[in-house]
Amino acid sequence: MLRRTLLCTTVLVPAIALVGCQVQTASQIASDVKLIASGLTAATADIKLLPGIPSAAVTQLDFYLATIQAGAAKVASATATPAASTIQEITQVVQALASVALPLVPAGSVIEAAIQAALSLLPVILAAVGVSGAGMQPKYQPSQARAILAAFR
Repeated sequence: MLRRTLLCTTVLVPAIALVGCQVQTASQIASDVKLIASGLTAATADIKLLPGIPSAAVTQLDFYLATIQAGAAKVASATATPAASTIQEITQVVQALASVALPLVPAGSVIEAAIQAALSLLPVILAAVGVSGAGMQPKYQPSQARAILAAFR
């Protein structure tokens, strides 16, 4: 009797262990990248409305945003998991946009929250394509980041 119980339990252990794992499909990756692109589009539009924003910063933000949107379109059109290089490029550009945008916005603002939410989704997306997001300290959990970006668009 003990042997059967042990065997039944052993079969369930892998299934129970996977409950906490969130494996992202190609469509979830595309959805997350689209959320990042749309959230940063809205954030950039709001930044442009702030008084005293240098035109050079606006030009940089527009360039980064166009690159992110092009990458999001590439990810959306992928029929399988997107290439790691595409995701890495998007990650680098989102981080570059954040480095320009965050000093321009008030701390605790909804704009800052949207940018931080975009940064918070990057490690999840990188992990989905097999790339380490080491060194990235997300401010929000993935579900929180998705909710912030969805509400901000």
